[in-house]
Amino acid sequence: MMFHDVAILLLVGFVVSFVNSISGGGSVLSLPILIFMGMPSAVANGTNRIGVLAGSLGSLIGFKSKGIFLPKLAFEVGWPGVIGSILGSTLAVKLPDKIFNPILSVVIVFVVVMTVKNINSNRINGGTPEIQKSWYAKLAFAAIGFYGGFLQAGSGLIMIYVFGLFSNLDLFRINALKVFNTVLFISVSLFAFIWFGKVNWPMALALGIGNALGGWVGSHWQLKYGEIWVKRFVFVSGIAIAIKLLWDTVSTWSHG
Repeated sequence: MMFHDVAILLLVGFVVSFVNSISGGGSVLSLPILIFMGMPSAVANGTNRIGVLAGSLGSLIGFKSKGIFLPKLAFEVGWPGVIGSILGSTLAVKLPDKIFNPILSVVIVFVVVMTVKNINSNRINGGTPEIQKSWYAKLAFAAIGFYGGFLQAGSGLIMIYVFGLFSNLDLFRINALKVFNTVLFISVSLFAFIWFGKVNWPMALALGIGNALGGWVGSHWQLKYGEIWVKRFVFVSGIAIAIKLLWDTVSTWSHG
């Protein structure tokens, strides 16, 4: 890699994890840039996951330093997600973007609207943080893991909605739970990409350093500036993701 490649990856990694720690969807920025830098799409997908993992770990450390750490709840949502991730990652190397992206764009718009509408900052009211233990909640957590193992981009927004739907958590704790769960399913899905040689390690390292720093800064930023700014990030990043996916889909169809 050239020096400017390293600089680009560090900057992109920082921005992506900053956005991911606050809302989600930063991978929609990083994946096209990795492809533009000459990577096949499957390799870009695998390489990007190293950065996402590093950024999520940075966010997790940031939340923990502020006293927001929910390992018990993370296990409750995480084990179904790990199972789903194992299944999803086996399909990830042959991702059918042309079919999936239009559906995903509609889902993300729905998720953004419902998240901004339904989550408020006073849901716990001093009580014990809880996650529903119903079978359909576990099915939803497994579906998140499957999607995260399969594609991952936009999974943060989906987790914000689902965790809000099946818990009494405020948005800060939902975000902390989101990054914890991301660490779990990304770690599992990486095995498939590494096994099939779909990771560019030098680029992954540069991206990961930027990701780790951006995740740490983002977790502190949202706790400092309040939930209203988190909701604004959720809305803006979600709409941007949907537009990007639709644009890519139309471009693909127009070229054959």
